[in-house]
Amino acid sequence: MNENVPAAREPAKVVVALIGLPGAGKSVVARALADQLGLRRVCRDTIRHAMFPVCSYSFAEKRAAFRSVMLALEINCLLGESTVIDGVTFSRRRDLERVDSVIRHYSFTPIPIYLDCPPNVAHGRIANEIEHNQHVARDRTPDLVYEVQARFDAPPPNALVVNATLPATEVCRIAVEAVAQIRGVAGTRA
Repeated sequence: MNENVPAAREPAKVVVALIGLPGAGKSVVARALADQLGLRRVCRDTIRHAMFPVCSYSFAEKRAAFRSVMLALEINCLLGESTVIDGVTFSRRRDLERVDSVIRHYSFTPIPIYLDCPPNVAHGRIANEIEHNQHVARDRTPDLVYEVQARFDAPPPNALVVNATLPATEVCRIAVEAVAQIRGVAGTRA
């Protein structure tokens, strides 16, 4: 073994919380982070759909799905797997605090990314999704944007803010590069 060759460094363990209005592009970014950096994607919408195939989208169903997201996150941390959380707006700061309390026990680095999207743009994107039947959450209507906006807490001061009106490829590139840099890896499948 050559003592002059530095040992390969393990990538930093991270949890990415994507913050933003419905329609901001969180799922697109989550898939890019999963595909390009190998993060495990935990999606509340997918979990809720699996838990409640006939769903009324009640507060109780949404919270049950969020609890399942937290359990999946904890298991990923226990396994040493970096994660990106999708399907949650994180409109309330207390939900981010719950994520932090889970990952703190495993020494993972939190990476909050705020996809800054004007409500009218998010509204239009959701209207387009509905027209093309492109989202699993059936409570996702254009008016949901304004309901979420009304209760949206300011993102944490340490959040990376990305202009979500940029082309999706650019938004994804910015997010992937930022997460890769924090992890200490190249921008593809590390």
